[in-house]
Amino acid sequence: MDTIIIGAGLSGLAAGIRLAMFDKKVCIVEKHTVVGGLNSFYSRKNRLFDVGLHAMTNFTPKGVRSSPLGKLLKQLRFSHDDFRLCQQEMSEIRFTDTSLCFTNEFEFFRQEVAEKFPAQIDGFNKLVEKIRNYDELSLEGADGLSSRPVLESFINDPVLID
Repeated sequence: MDTIIIGAGLSGLAAGIRLAMFDKKVCIVEKHTVVGGLNSFYSRKNRLFDVGLHAMTNFTPKGVRSSPLGKLLKQLRFSHDDFRLCQQEMSEIRFTDTSLCFTNEFEFFRQEVAEKFPAQIDGFNKLVEKIRNYDELSLEGADGLSSRPVLESFINDPVLID
């Protein structure tokens, strides 16, 4: 055995596939009875509750290899046709007193934030700029970086932060 992977979630499965492609012997260990990690379901009182992936944001059509989805499919040697992928029309996050809708068009989401959280839009726009300028390949300053403090440095409405 070359590698033991703990957890058969999507990342563990993807890591196992990649290692096997390079002729490594892989053992994936999972404590649950089904694979998929957070992309699965649980049961309560004889009812199944699906907690997995329901919609894919940032969908790209077949043939676009420069997108995150295209790169992932290529690295795992899957074809777009191996899955029944389709673009979502709209999703909604419901809060106690409001909701936010989003599509694959980011400007639609930005407008939703502006309408539902008008006092937060300037901070939201600064957060978006920070994310766009973030160098994900740099290890400098990333030690112990957590999303909540970053969000709180731009947005002060706890509902929008959550």
